[in-house]
Amino acid sequence: MTWDSLLDYYIGQAGINPDNFWKNTWKENHLLGESHMIKSNIQWEQVRYISSMLFNVNCDKRAQMITPEKLFPLPQDVYLQKGKPKSSKLELEQFKKIIASKKSSK
Repeated sequence: MTWDSLLDYYIGQAGINPDNFWKNTWKENHLLGESHMIKSNIQWEQVRYISSMLFNVNCDKRAQMITPEKLFPLPQDVYLQKGKPKSSKLELEQFKKIIASKKSSK
C-alpha cells in the first residue's frame, strides 16, 4: 500500500477533506472509510432490490420470479451467510439451560 493509494481512497473515494485527513487520527480516517463502504454497500443493495422488483413485475409466472440475491452477487453477500443455520442444536440446548437457570433464580 502506497501513500498515493491511501490518499486516493480516503480523499478521492471516501470524500474526506484533505485538511481533515491530515488532522484526523488513523482510527478516525479508518472509521470514515468504513462508513463510506457501508453506505456504498447499502446503495448497491437498494439497486439490486429495485432491479429484482422490476424483473419480477414483468414475469408471467410466479416460478420465473427471482430474489435479489439471485439477480447478481455483491461482495457483502459473503458475510450474510444466508441459508446457514444460525445455531446448532447443542447451542440451543445450552441457551435453554441458561434461560431456565435465570428463571429459577428469580
